[in-house]
Amino acid sequence: MRIKWSFLALLVIVLNGCISTDRTLPAVSGTQFELLVVMNDTAWKAPVGRQLSEFLSQDMAAMPQAEPVLVVHQCNKVEFTDVLKSARNILFVEIGDKYTRTKISYSKDRWAYPQAVVRITSPDDTTLQASIKQYGKFVVDYFVKAERERQIAFNKNYINENAKAEIEKIFGIQIDIPQGISKAVKKKDFYWITNNQAGLRQDIVIYSYPYTDKKMFSKEALISRRDSVMKANIPGELKGSYMATEVKYDDPLFNEIWINEGYCAEVRGLWRMMNGAAMGGPFYSHTRLDEVNQRVITVDAFVFGPGHKKRNAIRQLEAVVFTTKLPHEINALKEVSVVATKK
Repeated sequence: MRIKWSFLALLVIVLNGCISTDRTLPAVSGTQFELLVVMNDTAWKAPVGRQLSEFLSQDMAAMPQAEPVLVVHQCNKVEFTDVLKSARNILFVEIGDKYTRTKISYSKDRWAYPQAVVRITSPDDTTLQASIKQYGKFVVDYFVKAERERQIAFNKNYINENAKAEIEKIFGIQIDIPQGISKAVKKKDFYWITNNQAGLRQDIVIYSYPYTDKKMFSKEALISRRDSVMKANIPGELKGSYMATEVKYDDPLFNEIWINEGYCAEVRGLWRMMNGAAMGGPFYSHTRLDEVNQRVITVDAFVFGPGHKKRNAIRQLEAVVFTTKLPHEINALKEVSVVATKK
């Protein structure tokens, strides 16, 4: 009897190996941060549709000029044919009395790869409007995160290995710097690398300092430290000018997030040159505790591009910042599942 069951188990394994359930999906289409909303035309033109459109295309925070978080396009179900099914980000919205409450579901790679799909169903316009106010941020964040993951995956094929090795030697951390960002300045506990482009410039600065107490992670302490580091290391073209955080006209945004179960202080805002030319742009930073060496490490990315849109450029740098691995994460053992064997 034991032999028969063993044979059947082996047969199942062989059959599973012969029957493939994998599908070959086409690559997603469209440009970064484009979103296709599949929704009834009447509802889209109604107040609920206008509210949804305004929410999805709201201005991105901490930008020198207005740029939408997402670029929204709409079609109805009939128009949603194979041509549109490869869209990189898709939001389905359906309103009908067959639904008793609003439900939001998230999925990936439905018709293309790597694709992000959200489906919202709701019984009526009023209920949907209330749900947009309450849960809309999670929907937007899902699409933004999907774009970040695509960027990280793309960068894996074009890593500046020399810069990655230099950074690990100086700080003991790893970060996936893209090949296009290659001109570096190295000092003690400080590393500055840029693409040095005249049109749309992208820079990343990494600096570290000893950890003393948790007050170092307050918004005020982080901005103060940023300004002191930038003033000492990033001068402007005119004598006596230097980079500083814009706090007078646009207060930086501070947020506490968790990365690999570790605390991270996220700061987003604007920078400008003090005592010099009218230069400025958006910046984004992560500050974390290097537990192994008891140091605070900040990875700060910023963009300069007069006359250029900057949303995609700063989002691309955000993706780079998110690839940072601290020493204890580099050396951590992967989780191993152990199953007891029968004797």
